[in-house]
Amino acid sequence: MRVPVYPQDLIRNHGFKSLAKQLLQHWRCPTTISLADAQRALAQGLGYQNFYDLNEASKVCHPDEPVPPEADVRQAIGSAIKNVLQPGDELNLERLVNDLPLTNLVAFKRVQVSHDAGHSLLPKLVSGAQQGLIKEHVQTLEKILAESGSLMDRALFACMLGALRASELLSARVKHGAAVYGVKSRDTKNVIDAIPDRHRSVFEQYIKTSKLSDGEYIFRAANAPGRPLSSDALRKICVSWARKANIDAGLFTPHSVRKTTDDYADLLRKMSERVGHYSANTSLAYAVGLPTTRIP
Repeated sequence: MRVPVYPQDLIRNHGFKSLAKQLLQHWRCPTTISLADAQRALAQGLGYQNFYDLNEASKVCHPDEPVPPEADVRQAIGSAIKNVLQPGDELNLERLVNDLPLTNLVAFKRVQVSHDAGHSLLPKLVSGAQQGLIKEHVQTLEKILAESGSLMDRALFACMLGALRASELLSARVKHGAAVYGVKSRDTKNVIDAIPDRHRSVFEQYIKTSKLSDGEYIFRAANAPGRPLSSDALRKICVSWARKANIDAGLFTPHSVRKTTDDYADLLRKMSERVGHYSANTSLAYAVGLPTTRIP
């Protein structure tokens, strides 16, 4: 088993390197490791001899390389990490491995680029969501959150169902009693306009009961109300939700929820139209981070 790794995964703070840093940051075992140790263990878990082997393989990795099941990859990473542990250190291993956001890797975007210039890439991108998170997963989680009674969780989930990107929902603020985007990536300023009708009342109730003042973030850090919820905290929330719904934690992200919405294909089409100097195939491949050059 070998997980395809691409040059994009080896950019600083991206893909593989991001995973290695998170592995090091969340390490809670008595046995200490270095970043090089984390990279080596992660590389071996992905099916390579070491980081050098992974780095060399990334240079010739084919865009259509098959991706192993995520559960098998996590098991392999866990086995590789065990090799650097001492007896008794395994207590936190399962949580450590399950919390790794494998979707940081290009391969786990579950998208393959067609080499046939006459073949549309769009159907593959849309069907890619079905290979990971699917609408049935989203519906299950929606029911669980509704029963939980947490307005914040339901409001956060409503934003995801409204196809908000993580950066958009984390930066959203209150302005004149309404939630507005904190980043300039939308034509509309009112967040409520993006949220599905059936979730708007819950979101508005959350805004009202939270008694937020103008300028305050909609979703705030638990220990620092003046700061927004961090991306790491958001990831942990997604992991906890996935566990409640018995969903593979690696599949559940704001982006994967966004990909299950009915408007996702339209968003991709608009993206390809806006990037006028690229072909539709190239611009869509760029959107998901896969190589855009053809390999003979």
